[in-house]
Amino acid sequence: MNDLLPITVCILVRDEEDVIDRCIGSLIGIAKEIVVVDTGSVDKTIQRLRRYPVKVYNFEWTNNFSDARNFAILHAKQPYIFMVDADEFLEQDCLPSFREFLSNKHEIPATVNIRSIIDEQTSVSSNITRIFPNHIDYRYFGAIHEQLCFQGKTLEATLHSGVSLSHDGYQKTKIQSKFKIDRNINLLKEQLSLEPDSIYLRYQIGQTLYVDQKYDEAIHYFDDALKLLSRQHEVPKFISTLFLSYGYCLFYRERFESLDMLLQDAIDFFPTYTDLYFLYGLSLIQRKKADFLIHIKEAFEYCLHLGEIKDGSYESVEGVGSYRALYNLGVYYEAVHRQAEAEICYSKSAEYGYKPAVDGLKRIKAFLLSDEDMEP
Repeated sequence: MNDLLPITVCILVRDEEDVIDRCIGSLIGIAKEIVVVDTGSVDKTIQRLRRYPVKVYNFEWTNNFSDARNFAILHAKQPYIFMVDADEFLEQDCLPSFREFLSNKHEIPATVNIRSIIDEQTSVSSNITRIFPNHIDYRYFGAIHEQLCFQGKTLEATLHSGVSLSHDGYQKTKIQSKFKIDRNINLLKEQLSLEPDSIYLRYQIGQTLYVDQKYDEAIHYFDDALKLLSRQHEVPKFISTLFLSYGYCLFYRERFESLDMLLQDAIDFFPTYTDLYFLYGLSLIQRKKADFLIHIKEAFEYCLHLGEIKDGSYESVEGVGSYRALYNLGVYYEAVHRQAEAEICYSKSAEYGYKPAVDGLKRIKAFLLSDEDMEP
């Protein structure tokens, strides 16, 4: 028992029977206490929870996630709180880092890395504050996309814990089955009516619409958020993600001139954000103009130069600084009939298990073999 970490894991649940065993299973035997707050499950979530030594509390849903999280905090007994969602699970290889972080008895909150699995070939990494001292000064605010605050104010500083969670709640089928999009949009718009000058709420509405592929609507909210940003003295951290999501909306709508202007502004703010250069490279490919070929090569080479975002400074798609950039360089070399160089790029990308690169490598090898057969 002494080996258990001095944390209370707090989990909100509602109809999570498909994922709750995985979540709890990743935490049992690690945390001294697990507090689960159920907000109205009608499936087998509660029955499944009875298998585990966890404390389950019922909470009447108020259309406010902060209310539910703060209710969970009230029942926590350990010196540190670790907030986890039911569709997340702890990566076991981060336990030494977790133990070391807690042994230093930090008095300020800490972020964890969340790896959101979008599909078999795509995951997005971001750092979010999830670990904090169990003290009355730390409470959540906001009906949705709630933020941890200290004495009612935005956190001024956080540490990075080295802890990692995997998350698959934003895979398309799961979003649709739980009606997350409509619920989130309604809650966000209700909150925006109370805080009409909020950049953050406009960003979150735009982000939710972007995930739902409603790009024109998302562009409207992102644009309004940036207009409000011009009045601010400081640039919030989430603005980097706003720029990127806004850029992809323009990309999918093939509004390339607007995208170029947006990326120029974004890179001025965030010159080391690999994903911005990757998006620019993708847009050049999509334009299908011979004049842009050399710039395609330059864009993806610069992505490799910057590398992956490993310090959590930006939300980033895995591979933009490595195997995805290599794959697109392979596409470039194949397009300009430099098959040998395309083979090298595809081969390096395929080492990461990236399926498009594996397919590209097969295609190049088949071409090179057929080319040899044609030689006299």
